Amino acid sequence: MKNNRPEIISPAGNLEKLRYAVTYGADGVYFGGWDFNLRSQAGNFTAEDIESGMAFCKDRGVKTIFLMNSFLHEEDIPAARNYIEQIRGYPFDAIMVSDPGMLLLLKEAGITSDFHLSTQMNTLNHMAMKFWKEAGIKRVVLGRETTLDEIKKIRENTGIEIEIFIHGALCIAYSGRCLLSRYLSGRDANQGDCSQPCRWKFSLVEEKRAGNHMDIIEHAGGTEILSSKDLCLIAKVPEFIKAGVQAFKIEGRMKSVYYAANTTRLYREAVLMADDPGFQKALPFWLDELDMINHRPYTDDLFNEFKGMAFSGVPYVKKALFLGCMTGRGAEKNEALIQVYNPINLNDTVEAIFPIHCGKVNDGRFTAVKIFDSSRGSITMARPGETVLIAFDREIHDDAIFRRRL
Repeated sequence: MKNNRPEIISPAGNLEKLRYAVTYGADGVYFGGWDFNLRSQAGNFTAEDIESGMAFCKDRGVKTIFLMNSFLHEEDIPAARNYIEQIRGYPFDAIMVSDPGMLLLLKEAGITSDFHLSTQMNTLNHMAMKFWKEAGIKRVVLGRETTLDEIKKIRENTGIEIEIFIHGALCIAYSGRCLLSRYLSGRDANQGDCSQPCRWKFSLVEEKRAGNHMDIIEHAGGTEILSSKDLCLIAKVPEFIKAGVQAFKIEGRMKSVYYAANTTRLYREAVLMADDPGFQKALPFWLDELDMINHRPYTDDLFNEFKGMAFSGVPYVKKALFLGCMTGRGAEKNEALIQVYNPINLNDTVEAIFPIHCGKVNDGRFTAVKIFDSSRGSITMARPGETVLIAFDREIHDDAIFRRRL
């Protein structure tokens, strides 16, 4: 990257999310195929999706990072070998692994892509980094528990590339290696099938009074006593760059197109402005926009582990409703083809966000003055799952994503 600017690595849970992450400024995207990655429910890529996504990225100079980061049981090894044969023809820029056995299988198959190590391996020190470098790893995604001072020391003592998670959901287990899902639902988080029981609502029941549930009150809906806050390190981007981080990773393959696009454009701008006196001036806008993405309360100090053991509730924060994304244009400059995710009514005024170019934010409010269905018949409501043509009250730029503040 120019001037050693760290890369923004964005989530691509499906082909649509990949395209919007790239359009909104990702330097690299990470995605999984139909097996052996840690998000089996993420709408993963088919062979055709991989080809299409890689072509889209290559045309725009964006890196592709393919995930093979699940942990292998003994009986998984033959299937893993077969899977590697199926994907070996794709020229991924990197393949991410967790299991050393998977790394050996990829090497045995003669895979020439770079190898990245997942945060699942809990790498927290420079000696571990040296070990993984000798094993053939080019980049390590450090454990989320790594402190800023530890990152500085790792950079001073090793030449291997450092990537950290900069934003998104946290796990109650050390670097995500949780057994709770397997215990409560039979779905193994370490093989990509986490049912997220840490997000479930729990109540207190007295042993001799079965059925008499008492909420452990943190908010009106009960409490998720195991649920963590969400990570948000945008204010600390300059510090992490100075510490030697070469890539910032955004969590969220299972989240929306809107999430992938908005987080990508904001962290990209933060990285571009890290040495700019205007960083602090722009920070309130970035924080306000990140607050418009559905999330749990943010933290920039993992689990508050360095400030005592006090517990606070983590109610879900929802300040905007994702309405849809622009997939094309109409005949007029004020017309947009929109894939609809939540209803848009005739005469609704909605917000649109756009990629940020050279620091220029083009976000604005637009009123739907006409709505047409797929056969170009006039309708009064665009419903979820439809692709409609909407004429707005003024010209609209390409690649818009629409929302409504709540």
